[in-house]
Amino acid sequence: MTTYDTTENTFPGLVELDALRLTVIVDNEVDNMSSVPKDLGLTTQMQSLFKDHRRLDKDRSTVIPPPASGDHTHAHTHATGDDKDDASKHGMATVNFNFSDVCCGAHGLSVLLTGVKDGKEHRVLFDTGPHSAIFLENAKRLEIEFEKIEVIVLSHWHIDHSGGMLAAVERCEHARRQQQLHQSASPVVLDLHPDRPDERGACLTKPSPPGSAAPLEPIEYVAWGKEASFPALESAGGQVSLNAKAHTICENYFGVSGTIPRKTTYETGIPNHVRWSDATKSWSSEEEIMDERYLVARVRGKGLVVLTGCSHAGVINVCQDVQRAFGPEKENGENKIFFVVGGFHLAGASMETRIQETVKDMKAINPAYMAPGHCSGWRAKSALENAMNGQVVSLGVGSDFCITQQQH
Repeated sequence: MTTYDTTENTFPGLVELDALRLTVIVDNEVDNMSSVPKDLGLTTQMQSLFKDHRRLDKDRSTVIPPPASGDHTHAHTHATGDDKDDASKHGMATVNFNFSDVCCGAHGLSVLLTGVKDGKEHRVLFDTGPHSAIFLENAKRLEIEFEKIEVIVLSHWHIDHSGGMLAAVERCEHARRQQQLHQSASPVVLDLHPDRPDERGACLTKPSPPGSAAPLEPIEYVAWGKEASFPALESAGGQVSLNAKAHTICENYFGVSGTIPRKTTYETGIPNHVRWSDATKSWSSEEEIMDERYLVARVRGKGLVVLTGCSHAGVINVCQDVQRAFGPEKENGENKIFFVVGGFHLAGASMETRIQETVKDMKAINPAYMAPGHCSGWRAKSALENAMNGQVVSLGVGSDFCITQQQH
């Protein structure tokens, strides 16, 4: 059994960014319509598709265009009797909107982060969704510039977060070759926890009789599939970097945690979660999923932005660890949690029992905003919104948040 380092997470030298952009490539939900506070600078994918000047890059996209019927924009003619009003005379045009250009939801998570400091950018991909098809299709629709991705950070070894990783590495390498950067640019770095399981899954059990204290009786194991091996990722062009402790990346633009301390009494892992061993040819219980890590960044004048893959350690444990790592708040709020993004893992009968305690503790933490997505579940989102009105927003695949000091 792997022994995990419990050294406290610290991120010395983490810089304050002038701006942070979060582009959601994969999430369970599609929501292009809900309103979002101006502080988060949201542009949905559908909003970008409405813009007349925007052209979907067909070299990057596999979206099948509609049947040819003239230009992307065209004037509609309106006539009443003999009176014809050509809209183009008034500087108006009709923009053709094609729903096949819109991203699709899937059970998983992938977010591209772009940090900006003094005009210099660094880009990090946080998780890669459940499989290559959805990751690549959504990335094409969003016209992701793979040649600019420097690091891929995997939150934890679960297929709905790592399933698109091999394809992401291949696409980064391909994009570098296309842009003739492969000789001058470093390969994409894969920031991974060293404890890669042979496979993970769930143990299905028979329901217990009401009031019974007897152990649950297993029915069968459900395997979730093997993840890409370190050699396969390197063969695809990636540079594997194994990290079990807290560290910073990209010139201290981003921090990646080590082991997340489990301190709350109610965030006790995932019931019936199991791990397969090729050596023993057997499954064993693994409820805590200790390899999970979070990512943190700081934005000047706003505070801390925290990305959590699934919060198997508990989203409160994650947020409390961030608070401890950065110490007391300063007057300008630079050490206050501004935005918590990702999976809160409060969906499912066994997890929904934790919602009320989570809400109570989240109110004490009081982040400015939260975007619970992926495995959070609608009941948790609803409870958080009811308790913290206006502080909960949709994550939503295709969302493009841009957080800057100037927004208000």
